[in-house]
Amino acid sequence: AQAAYAYIAIRQHELWWNDLLFLTEQVQHHGVRPWIWSDYAWQHADTFYQRMPRSVIQSNWYYGAAFDHDRPEVQTYQELNAHGYDQIPTASNWTTPESLSATINFCAEHIAPEHLLGFLQTSWKPMLEECRAVHLDAIKQLGQAKRHWNRT
Repeated sequence: AQAAYAYIAIRQHELWWNDLLFLTEQVQHHGVRPWIWSDYAWQHADTFYQRMPRSVIQSNWYYGAAFDHDRPEVQTYQELNAHGYDQIPTASNWTTPESLSATINFCAEHIAPEHLLGFLQTSWKPMLEECRAVHLDAIKQLGQAKRHWNRT
């Protein structure tokens, strides 16, 4: 997506890891637990699982409703679980309103309860009046998911 932008600045390879590990150390030094998006693992799984500290909370994300086990985004939930990471899976109504309930159902089945810290819902829309309906739908979906979760 960023390839179409006129200007981008990214860190990658060893510089990315140096920055990540430095920031992780600083956050932990202040008594806070680091938390990161997990999509780096989609294309660099071996390096990710060798170098990512287990203390870093992982938010893998997938915004679809069909959890095809061949998708790297879906596999990552299970791989993070197998490697013992704590997770806060992320869903969004960006593409489908069923994303959150599908994420909760999949993750409840594939992530050990002691590593499932909660869920995150996002709409990826700005806080503008013309986006109000999308935000209200996201809140409604979260309420429905919470009611369903509490019944199980």
